[in-house]
Amino acid sequence: MRNRKVIPSLIFTVAISGGFSIHDVRASSVSPSELFVNDPAQVLMVDGTDRHSNVSIRVRLDTPYRSAFDFGFIRNDSFLPITGKSHKQGDYTFAGGSIVDFALRNNGGDNLFGTVDDLIYRLSDSAGYASQHYFAAIDPARSRHPAVTEPYYQILSLNWDLNLDGLVDAHALLKIKGNKYDGMMPAPTAVSLPGASWLLGSGLAVLGVTARCRKRHSENRSSW
Repeated sequence: MRNRKVIPSLIFTVAISGGFSIHDVRASSVSPSELFVNDPAQVLMVDGTDRHSNVSIRVRLDTPYRSAFDFGFIRNDSFLPITGKSHKQGDYTFAGGSIVDFALRNNGGDNLFGTVDDLIYRLSDSAGYASQHYFAAIDPARSRHPAVTEPYYQILSLNWDLNLDGLVDAHALLKIKGNKYDGMMPAPTAVSLPGASWLLGSGLAVLGVTARCRKRHSENRSSW
């Protein structure tokens, strides 16, 4: 069973709307310039202070059977590959502020990618197949989209334990390509605000009381 350490929550400056708030990411700190996350979490792409609004990364994938795996991310429940035909490395550009569910894909029993027997291991999987180790911290004052209040990072090392035996089966290294102030960090999780439900319930109660009062007043007048 994996050890999971918890440190004080990370604080993010992000927009909230529609009755949702930001739930803190659980992580363990390695040093001021590093961050280790061993719980399922997606990755927030942070655009730094430059003239561009995108975040570009270069990925290097290391697996024991290179032809059997590739690396990408999930969008609309579909796997989009980043590594090319070599299944070893690739580049990709995301919009600043994107929350990305990176994933490792195995080509399954038919040895073909893109078929129904593919096995896909997401960062967000509740089984916790992957750990995240962030390096090369950036001052949050350099962040722009979104603006964050905790350090974010230029390098992310992902280790997959596919059979959950405590041993690393695959490794991916993600590095920021281009602007030195672009980076990555664990993404926050949106949760419902308990207060929002309370406000809705109390509002309905007030409306009910008001309606009853009006009805009672009307009945009293008709009896005069």
